[in-house]
Amino acid sequence: MDLVNRLQRYRIFRLDYKGPEIAYTNVIDRLEYFSSFMGVNLFNRVFNFCNFRYLWGVSSLFIYIYLVVTSTHYYRHDIEKALSCVTTFGFSTQGASKIYSFILRRKKVIEVHEMNMEFFKLEIMKYETVQRAFKPSVHLNHIILTLTVYGYIGIVAFIALAPVFYAIIISKPVLAFGFEAIHSDSWSAYAFNSWFQVNCTYYVAFLTTVTDGTFILYLLNATGQIDAIVELLHELDDIMAKGHGEQQIEEQLQRIITMHKHHQLYMRKVEHLFNLYFLISIASLCFNMSISLAAFVLIDWYLGVVVSCFASAQIFYMCFLGSYYETKSEYLVTELGAFDWYKLSVKNRKTIKFLLMVSQTPILVTAIVENLNVAAYLKIHKTVYSGIMMLLRMKD
Repeated sequence: MDLVNRLQRYRIFRLDYKGPEIAYTNVIDRLEYFSSFMGVNLFNRVFNFCNFRYLWGVSSLFIYIYLVVTSTHYYRHDIEKALSCVTTFGFSTQGASKIYSFILRRKKVIEVHEMNMEFFKLEIMKYETVQRAFKPSVHLNHIILTLTVYGYIGIVAFIALAPVFYAIIISKPVLAFGFEAIHSDSWSAYAFNSWFQVNCTYYVAFLTTVTDGTFILYLLNATGQIDAIVELLHELDDIMAKGHGEQQIEEQLQRIITMHKHHQLYMRKVEHLFNLYFLISIASLCFNMSISLAAFVLIDWYLGVVVSCFASAQIFYMCFLGSYYETKSEYLVTELGAFDWYKLSVKNRKTIKFLLMVSQTPILVTAIVENLNVAAYLKIHKTVYSGIMMLLRMKD
């Protein structure tokens, strides 16, 4: 958290904390603003998807898949052009998984959102200790979301527009990607192909920003809940040390149980919402990284490095936040174990014992078959790196 505190010196990362509910609604407003660029609203039950931006975005996905297939077949005798056609094909399957998880299953996203809004209105959320406990996760969420917005949109804009400026400078048509709607070297064909590629990257930038931003918000809200449970435990320790009566101790325990029950139910919903999405998304991004780096090695496609970094950044967010949540869950178990439970009555000792047992099997962030953490991130990159090294040896 020292890094978080240092980053807050910069204006772009500074946040005036006024409580978890206000901070949460501000982030939702921010995500809704970016989702409006795609004609989508993820968090409002009353919304009409029959609008041009959304329908054209979905149409662009199917047109893109068709153009990749036809362009690869058209350039099947030219290995360089054929390879450049399929370098970003993984983004299509990832985009489809995002549409399925966040738009077709939008009710699930809204359920988690409404669960948060209802919980923020409970009496326990007005408790000063709980308000204070959410502050670190709120600040971290603001910093990561800001980095996501500027990083994702900036990288995608560079990938899409850099070849356009380069083509103008050298007076020769240069496309960012290999797929084409019109197979011609004329400037009119280049203008149309370039426009459609920029159009596709436009939707990729905002769809990725909004969906990853939603996951970041939901998971860091869960870590805030763990921080609140720990702070309530510390406060219970102080109550016991000051010799307060059994009634106060039971009231404090009831707050802890209420928070923990909500946390367990909340994480079940979040894990169920994202596990299939993570599996498809990581598989797609690994394919993208491998093909893009292979294109860089074989045909000197320098944008392949940038595309790989973009894919790697998305995997990093999933794994880093999964690892961060896992660490917080272990911290909760440690605090429950270190708590002076033996000073409680027999009834309250059983309550603490039950909480400890439940906390020892936390609901972690998974891609169905694999826990998402830093170890998984390193394993993915080790596999990709091994494949590229093998390709380099074969090339030599």
